[in-house]
Amino acid sequence: MSIDPLVHQVTDDEIKGKAKELFEQIKKSTGKVPKWMRVMGNCDDILVGFFAMFKATMDNEPTNAILKWKIAYRISELNKCEFCVSVTKSQLKQLGLKDEEIADIDKACTPQECIAMEYAEASTEHAYNIDTEIFKKMKENFSDEQIVEITSVVGLFSFINRFNDSLGVLPDVS
Repeated sequence: MSIDPLVHQVTDDEIKGKAKELFEQIKKSTGKVPKWMRVMGNCDDILVGFFAMFKATMDNEPTNAILKWKIAYRISELNKCEFCVSVTKSQLKQLGLKDEEIADIDKACTPQECIAMEYAEASTEHAYNIDTEIFKKMKENFSDEQIVEITSVVGLFSFINRFNDSLGVLPDVS
């Protein structure tokens, strides 16, 4: 069963410009345009800009994609975004994690990943007051480029969590 978002989902006929090209790319690679993109398509420049940021942030360098998706999952859980928890869990499974590893994501982390997860959680819960020891551990384990990228994952998923929840973009239920 599909639950409709609170705003219109843009159809293939309604989308325009670079957003139309993006819809076509997504349909070619996955078979369908996700609900969140159809909602974001109401403002095509936001969709195109967000998607560019998403691609740049969630690629496999300089920080590996598995860590980024673990962080995305944790942030989505903290923000209680059903849609993003569902999507990030699916992505982690595609990357080889098992359900039990995802359910207890801290046990599925290397010591370095646990530091990044601790930082991501602090950035989400109280970015204005991150413990200096957490940041010190980040500097010992990650380059400045990686810290910027990890922080970008936190910001990206905090944004999409709020976007989806505010506009009622929920996962489809079977």
